[in-house]
Amino acid sequence: MIKEITATGKDYTVAKENAIAALGAAADDDVKFEIIDLGTKGIFGIGARPAKVRAYIELPDAPERRGRGGEDKRPEGKREESRDGGRRSGRNRRGRGGNRRPSDNAASRRAEIEEAVRDAKSKPTAMRSVVIPESELTFEKLTVAEGENRTLDFIRTLLANMGLTAEATLYSSSDGTLRISITGEDASALIGHHGDTLDALQYLANLAGAQKNASGEKNKLRVTIDIEGYRAKREDTLRALARRKAAQALKNQKSVMLEPMSAYERRIIHSEIQGIDGVSTNSIGSDSNRKIVIYLTDKKEAAKAAEETEAEELELEVEITEEPVAAEAVSDDE
Repeated sequence: MIKEITATGKDYTVAKENAIAALGAAADDDVKFEIIDLGTKGIFGIGARPAKVRAYIELPDAPERRGRGGEDKRPEGKREESRDGGRRSGRNRRGRGGNRRPSDNAASRRAEIEEAVRDAKSKPTAMRSVVIPESELTFEKLTVAEGENRTLDFIRTLLANMGLTAEATLYSSSDGTLRISITGEDASALIGHHGDTLDALQYLANLAGAQKNASGEKNKLRVTIDIEGYRAKREDTLRALARRKAAQALKNQKSVMLEPMSAYERRIIHSEIQGIDGVSTNSIGSDSNRKIVIYLTDKKEAAKAAEETEAEELELEVEITEEPVAAEAVSDDE
């Protein structure tokens, strides 16, 4: 017997996961997929269309326990118990709504963490580049003529065409990049949920900057877009999250896996964890589903670090959101 279902999601990976959950399949079941629509993110969320897949799995036919003439030979009480108990056990196995068993999800999560830790420990130890905190960066305002910087021209044209009351200013940053700061009454409308619209805007702006300007030159410096100081606020949240999760890993002596994040946000987590004794990080997954695992580097070292960070851990009890943001168009080797 073949069980089939159609599911959607924000991308192909999420649609597959939703289909598996709806089928109630285990992690090792042979589920086959057919792509109906890969979907699209649209521009600034406008025109977005979810991905859609068809999933199906072959289930064994239920054995029939009947005598001659199709009559069930079991006692009446046993037949009733079997019918009733079967429905109850089915609900217990699948959970509410027929979703995948919690034990399957936990086992899959543990397997992902173990794989990430094995992969990290098999590689030679190397220091990652440290992300300079926003609070330590210095900026110098730049004055450029129209047509001299295609990235700035793109942002200003976009603001004008959208009719937003906002202003874009170009700065050089002490980390060797350029920064465009957008401020004004309507500027916050371009941030989006956890910065997803801001990330999309930055991606498009850098594409525009790669084109030749009025002098026939291309902008070779990466440009970061910031709106009303959002980058600094988000960075503080991520660094606090990294410290809290590191303290959790040290206390429980278990690896911790975070939710999927963009390349920019993963680099902040890597950088913050790098300065904490007893733990390290590794990235697993692909594309928008890439996430970080915080693991113990040495049991004795981790136990000592856990004692030293216990006081700090008490200050990190404030719950910090862990929802992922849209993937940023920046390469990440981790």
